[in-house]
Amino acid sequence: MELPRLALVGYGRMGREIESLARRRGFAVTAIFSRSRPLTSVQELTEADVVVDFSVAEAVPHTAQLALQAGKRLVIGTTGWEAYREELRRQTDAWGGGVVYASNFAIGVQLLYHLVQQAARFIARMPDYDIFLHEIHHRHKRDAPSGTARRLAELILRELPRKRTASTATEGPLPEDVLHVSASRGGEVIGTHTVYIDAPGESVELIHRAKSRESFAAGALLAAQWIASRQGFYEFSDVLQALLG
Repeated sequence: MELPRLALVGYGRMGREIESLARRRGFAVTAIFSRSRPLTSVQELTEADVVVDFSVAEAVPHTAQLALQAGKRLVIGTTGWEAYREELRRQTDAWGGGVVYASNFAIGVQLLYHLVQQAARFIARMPDYDIFLHEIHHRHKRDAPSGTARRLAELILRELPRKRTASTATEGPLPEDVLHVSASRGGEVIGTHTVYIDAPGESVELIHRAKSRESFAAGALLAAQWIASRQGFYEFSDVLQALLG
């Protein structure tokens, strides 16, 4: 299968990692856009098949609009743009485009999502078991909690009716219907997410530790290959499910 040609939007740590891995794997990178060289027109995307956006949340609507107008597929690894999601879904359908998005493109994180959802479904029938989560990232990260932590919280709340809402800050005792989501920022930690399940006589921890950014880049390239010949609006978990049958 011929590899799609890529245009990269965002040239921070993840953008550079994606470029490096893409070139090593034989992808053509036709253009790179950054703060110093922003994407401004559909003509700049002419040579690309897929636009891969790991920039900042506020840039996503602009990038998506130009990519769809140019007839290019789009992979979004930026977080914090969720308020725009339904509008982007509508635009994708209107333009006959193709989009894959994720808060985290590491395949191991997708496995963590699955395990946590199953665990929350199980302890929904076990009133003595509580659940909470904590994430750690480098001090440069823009959002807290991370998009991955927010997605984990969303999955837990979906499966565990006794938790009505998630909270990142507590003062005094934690109400029983609140899921606590905490975050630490410091150093150069790439990313660690831990879900704790605790009962009076035992505890379980589900942990994902990112050892390098290559795992995120590999997932984004897999998504780019998959969406290059497809239409629709997909989360990365949809891609993996399709590939695994």
